[in-house]
Amino acid sequence: MVIDDIMRFLDQPYYVGLLTAAAIHGAAHHRPQEFQVVTDRPTSQITVGRVRIRFVQKCTIHEAAVQEVKTETGTMPVSTPEETAFDLVHYAALASHLDNVATVLADLAPRLDPKRLVEVAAHFEESVAQKLGYLLDRVGVTDRTAELDAWLNARNASRAPLVYGPRPFAGRVDPRWKVVVNRTIEAAD
Repeated sequence: MVIDDIMRFLDQPYYVGLLTAAAIHGAAHHRPQEFQVVTDRPTSQITVGRVRIRFVQKCTIHEAAVQEVKTETGTMPVSTPEETAFDLVHYAALASHLDNVATVLADLAPRLDPKRLVEVAAHFEESVAQKLGYLLDRVGVTDRTAELDAWLNARNASRAPLVYGPRPFAGRVDPRWKVVVNRTIEAAD
């Protein structure tokens, strides 16, 4: 992929993220339908050969945790597993919604560092951290979430709906994460 050349030409900061980053980290049930790139401004989708590139705007891109990944043509910045997890929850609609996010998180979980989860959480809304913790618990990955739970408890986070809709606060509240469970999550095996 020549994404580094494209982004240098556009003169925009970027990192490879969301489902594309998850696949790079070995956590994707299916090959992503598009190459997802996070940048700091609105950028129209483009197609290079057979590859559709979708750009996602994130104003806090300079705070993102990224790592350089070697490619055939050089290197490219890719979100760390922890940043990827948060981005997937935050941009769930671009990741085929929460059921798919939960499926990908189950695969990504072994690569998540509990301390780094907390470091990345500081750059997101508390509600995203709550939803991420809830989803990780939902897919049986409670061994990676104790520090995130302690971080949220220290902030006395408010209730947060799992999804927004006509009645976002209608549903039971998960006692650990204070997430209003207003939708059933079905992760694929």
